[in-house]
Amino acid sequence: MDSLPGVLWHLTDAWARRGQPNIVLAHYDDLSADLPGEMRRLAGQLGITVPAGTWPELVRAATFDEMRAGADRIIGPSGMLKSHAAFFRRGTSGAGREELSAREQAGYRRRAAQLAPAELLGWLHRDGTPASAAD
Repeated sequence: MDSLPGVLWHLTDAWARRGQPNIVLAHYDDLSADLPGEMRRLAGQLGITVPAGTWPELVRAATFDEMRAGADRIIGPSGMLKSHAAFFRRGTSGAGREELSAREQAGYRRRAAQLAPAELLGWLHRDGTPASAAD
């Protein structure tokens, strides 16, 4: 899971099963933009009833700062990820575009296009760049 093929294999599997009633995909950008709304959407799609007075506590617990503070408690057993702290490094999307050169980004796009369906990559990237972009 701590490699591009592993992550894209996992995402491709979820993408292929997204029509099943017990599978719901959530995009990090949507959660960041409207955490309470996305949490309510997910609860609704999964048939989970949450008492109105419980929502503020649940939303607070799901914020990036709270998740980072509890990383060692909420992330699975050691060994699944190289670092629990690194998993919660920043709380925003797009770090790869800041860290990688244009050439490296193009290489990533080419490799990702070999590993995952274009429709999934379009949903995942949300940056207006075609999933099959090269060079």
